[in-house]
Amino acid sequence: MNAGAIACPEPLAAETGERMFARGGTAADAAVAAALVQGVTNPLGCGLAGMAHIMMTKRGWPAPRFFNASVAVGSRAAPGCFEEAFMGRSERAGRYLVEGDRNQLGYMSIMTPGFVRGMETALHHGDARLGWSTLVEPAARIASDGFPVYPYLETYYTFEGLDRPGYPDVFRKLSTDAAARERYLPGGRVMRVGERLRQPEYGRTLERLARGGPDEFYQGEVAASMAADFAAHEAFVTREDLATYDVQTVDPVQGNFRDLTLYSSPPPGHGVVLLTMMNLIEAVDLAGLAWNGPDYVEAVAWATRTAFGDCMPYLSDPAFVTVPVQWLASKHRVRAARQEFAFETGHAGPTPTDGHTTHVSVCDDSGDIVSITHSIGSIAGAGVMTPGLGFLYNNFLGHFNPLRGYHNSIAPRKRMGGGSPTIVYRGGAPWMAIGSSGGSRLISSVFQTLLNIVVFGMSPQDAVAAPRIHSESGRKIYVEPALSGAVADALRRRGYEIEVTGYMGCNQAVTVTSAGVAAASDPRGGKGIGLWRREHKQHEEA
Repeated sequence: MNAGAIACPEPLAAETGERMFARGGTAADAAVAAALVQGVTNPLGCGLAGMAHIMMTKRGWPAPRFFNASVAVGSRAAPGCFEEAFMGRSERAGRYLVEGDRNQLGYMSIMTPGFVRGMETALHHGDARLGWSTLVEPAARIASDGFPVYPYLETYYTFEGLDRPGYPDVFRKLSTDAAARERYLPGGRVMRVGERLRQPEYGRTLERLARGGPDEFYQGEVAASMAADFAAHEAFVTREDLATYDVQTVDPVQGNFRDLTLYSSPPPGHGVVLLTMMNLIEAVDLAGLAWNGPDYVEAVAWATRTAFGDCMPYLSDPAFVTVPVQWLASKHRVRAARQEFAFETGHAGPTPTDGHTTHVSVCDDSGDIVSITHSIGSIAGAGVMTPGLGFLYNNFLGHFNPLRGYHNSIAPRKRMGGGSPTIVYRGGAPWMAIGSSGGSRLISSVFQTLLNIVVFGMSPQDAVAAPRIHSESGRKIYVEPALSGAVADALRRRGYEIEVTGYMGCNQAVTVTSAGVAAASDPRGGKGIGLWRREHKQHEEA
């Protein structure tokens, strides 16, 4: 290996991955060290008590492998446990609404974390060369010493300030727990850019994990502290849930678009939604449409909306329900929908005969690629942390249907989806890893970035930065402020409801070509890029 590249929204995490390459580490070493630092420098979005979806390929592997380190429902949860308080759902792929937000906020919203076991699994399959303690040490040091708050982290405090249904306000979350309030709302106020955020409790926990390994989190003293805290606050997760948690190795879903082969996360992940978007858009002569013009936006919105509608009713944990994966990902299935596109929009195209979080993408010039999406749920997760441990817990239970009898109803040990980390092959060889943050919008974000590169010939960096849209249901299209006002007006005249938003995912991509490795980090985040070469290194951050 002579070169490596890493992209993620957190600059300090990118620097850390770059240093792991310089010390002789593999792509897996760099990815895991960076992901651990992401948990420290982006503590309201990810961390030790969250989930991870890991897509990986290595030189000599015939295809990528997917490692499911999702969170799992605690064994004390019962189907219908929030049934009497059910109020509806925020969006087609959004969270379920319960009176008092008990499934979004506090101990009952916590699911068994999978992130730490996921990192262990990534290192094992990625032929890691650096020891576990070496990879944990940078995160522990940064947590203890502190770091200057950067713009991307500051925006987390205002991202959900409207307290919209299904997403309790970050201030409401952090104010309910003394430890979280003291650490992340010092004096009851937002931390501003340039202020130093120190997390000494988090640092000590990471030091314990560095010494005791991943087992310390699931079976050691850290696990005992978590389990005692859970029991005292009527959480659904138990000590046994922690001790018996394991990572599932599953074949990724596979699809084709033009000369590319795409591998993405299988159910309960959302890779089939991304593949369906790609299958649907083949009905449209994209090259004949003006990029981000009214016709193009309408076509993209149709594809995303139709894919969500087609796939979401089926997605759940395959260990609990039958999920028709091959059928969902097939091109044959979308023929009827392609015909509907011409009827719905009036823009007929050829029908061929025959889719809060963070992400890190890493590659090296030998063809090893790691793509990790990880999260603690919506911003600030459950809003609670065990005194002395220093990290926030996830709140993913809000993604499960509070009613009994549905494919995604609550059931003990059931896992949930989320990200769609994707590895793309070109000419039979690994070419790109891409993933994003942003809830359901991360899927449409990756979809549009791939179209920007493959159809419109943009560079990866231009592609991840370009204005995006999102549509899940009805005639509503979310657009970024950078989209032309004239385009938005034209879509309104066609009967669409247009809502301007700044919440549209945050893409991270790396590529491997004959010219070498490259990284592209979305400017919507902290734009962390690391490029390492054996003779010299090059670093960029913004």
